[in-house]
Parts: sequence; structure tokens; C-alpha cells
Amino acid sequence: MICEKCGEPIAQDALYCENCGARAALQADAAQSAEQAHSAAARKSMPLDEGGSLEQENPAPEDAARPGRKRRRAKREKMPPPAESPVPPEDMIPLTTGQCVGILLALCVPVLNLVLMLKWAYAARGNESRRSLARAGLILTGVCIGASIVVLAAVTFAVSMGLVSVGGVV
Repeated sequence: MICEKCGEPIAQDALYCENCGARAALQADAAQSAEQAHSAAARKSMPLDEGGSLEQENPAPEDAARPGRKRRRAKREKMPPPAESPVPPEDMIPLTTGQCVGILLALCVPVLNLVLMLKWAYAARGNESRRSLARAGLILTGVCIGASIVVLAAVTFAVSMGLVSVGGVV
């Protein structure tokens, strides 16, 4: 099977592409629906008996004795098996509360926080939640630095123009 998103080959029984993380079950569902359409076309091409129903070569003896059972069995056979919950790739598992607390404590260290945020935000692989948190932290840090520069420039301008006195000296 080939991933529809990135074009890399993936295993037939894989739920996700190992390269990009795209869900592969959609391709399996499409193959299963094509197989069901093929079997429906084969049933349509079966010969009909005089009563207008499909001929069965060897009906089960209990089906001949109890006609309602045949319909229930056919209904059960048409139902797809219950879908198993897909297991997300390691990068897509949400962070636990303990991991979030650890990350926030690590970000309290002055120089380490910038290094960690840059590493987590631009790493090729890693937890998606941690990557988003690091990117948000970098954006917030940039906004705070920009606001500080604007305020500092405004105060410097006001002092240089004599609009504000510093320490009681004009």
C-alpha cells in the first residue's frame, strides 16, 4: 500500500504512515468497500428462479426450516466487524499533566528556557503537543520583547525631550 499523503510505501496492516503520520485506514476502508461492491455485482449476475429470487445451490437445512433465520444471518454477515480504536503514533499522544508540569518548571530557568523552546519548536521529530507549546512560548516571548523595546523607546524619548523628569532633576 502507498500513503496518499506522502507517497511512501506502508505495510498492508498499518493504521498510520510511519513517514508522515497520515491515517492509512482510509485506504483499507476504500479497498473493503470496493470488494463489497464487487461481491454485490456478482450477486446481481446470479440466475433467478421462477419466483424471482436468487437461486441457492445448497441452502443450510435450518435455513430451509426457518425462513426468518436466513434473513437474520444475512443481516449479520453484511455488518462490518466493530472498528478497533486506532493507536496514534508516538508523536501524536497528548502530554500528561506531569509532563506539562515538568516542561513548565524547565522553562523557568532563564537561559535553558530559550534553548529548550528553540529545540522543541524546530525539531524534526517529537511530540506535537510539546512542539506547539514551544512555538507558542517563542511567539509570546517575541511579543514581550517587542513590547519592552517600544516602552523603553517611549520613555527614552520622553526623557530626552524633557517631558518627564527623572529623579527630580529637569
